[in-house]
Amino acid sequence: MPAFFSMISATLRRILRQLHLWSALIFGLILLLAGLTGSVLAWRHELDALLNPALMTVQPPPSVQICDQRCQATSIAWLSQQSGYGPPSMVSLPLHADQAMVAWYKLPSSESGLPRQRQVMLDPYRQQILGERIWGEAGWHSAQWMPGIFALHRYLLLGDTGKTIMAVSGLVLAFSSLLGLMLWLPRRSLTAWRRALSVHWRGSTHALLYSLHKSSGALVTVVLVMLGITGCYFNQPGWFAGILPDKPVAASKEKRGKEKEKEPVPVWNTGDIQHWLQNAQQAYPQGRITRLQLPASASGKAELRVLQAAEPRLHEGNTRISYSLKEQRISAIKDPQLASGAEAVVSWFYPLHSGEAFGLAGKTLISISGIALNFLVLSGLFLWWKRRKPRR
Repeated sequence: MPAFFSMISATLRRILRQLHLWSALIFGLILLLAGLTGSVLAWRHELDALLNPALMTVQPPPSVQICDQRCQATSIAWLSQQSGYGPPSMVSLPLHADQAMVAWYKLPSSESGLPRQRQVMLDPYRQQILGERIWGEAGWHSAQWMPGIFALHRYLLLGDTGKTIMAVSGLVLAFSSLLGLMLWLPRRSLTAWRRALSVHWRGSTHALLYSLHKSSGALVTVVLVMLGITGCYFNQPGWFAGILPDKPVAASKEKRGKEKEKEPVPVWNTGDIQHWLQNAQQAYPQGRITRLQLPASASGKAELRVLQAAEPRLHEGNTRISYSLKEQRISAIKDPQLASGAEAVVSWFYPLHSGEAFGLAGKTLISISGIALNFLVLSGLFLWWKRRKPRR
């Protein structure tokens, strides 16, 4: 009987090893791109400011700590009145005194189906336009590096087709990582566990790579599984219907588009914009308003994003406030700290995927995991090729 179970176990291990191998052979290049671009995007905001200081940073006036609501509202209203610009669809508000304000304008998708938006960087203290770029396009200029890396990571530069490929690749990453963990799991003894986690040289590059492949894979498996599942959800949330809530972005975009067709977008004045900001601030006195989505019509809604102190999404927060222009009041609030069940789980997906959830340590872990994924794919393919050569 023990011999029978041993034979079944050996057969199962061969099947698992083949599945683990073929997932790397088929999706290896895509996983390499995902790991490399993901490691960079964990530091997207920092790298963008470092590469493009004239575009992303401003010099605040002396004794000014931050651009307040009056300053922000004045700048948005000023930009809305400029020829060639008009009212933006959304504005990213600075969290720090030396950050530029970013206005977003929707553009038609590219020929490959990539969604595009025009980003206009603004000095909010002086009402000066610092420059602009297209988010969703790759380019050789440093201003287009982060948009290009993001488009490659999310869409493979292929639009909806790329999103689907990346979603499948996310599932493959999670599945292959779990297969690797099953193949790695040692017997129930301290010596076996010590061997499984140790790195061996034994006078052979092959032995060194093999032990590094197993040990590093075991250490980052949990992170890779999380990255695979969350990445799949971001690209194809409908695949998780009945398990996780769908994101309500698509419906609200369609509604705003219909409103925009019915009546022209008005040019909002400073008082209107400041009123929306003040209402959101009164709802969350200790929060920071990070984003304002302007109404698409005079009867529409302003949507504001607020960052609360205890939220894991550190750059923008995930608290959403809708202000109804028709009713002249806040009509809805979506607070992730009050969410429960699957909704609470989903609210952690982006901060975990990006590394924001744990600040510097989280971003470092995501970058290391992306680099480890590249090593695992390359070392696994190299070990397979070396074993294949003698047979040939």
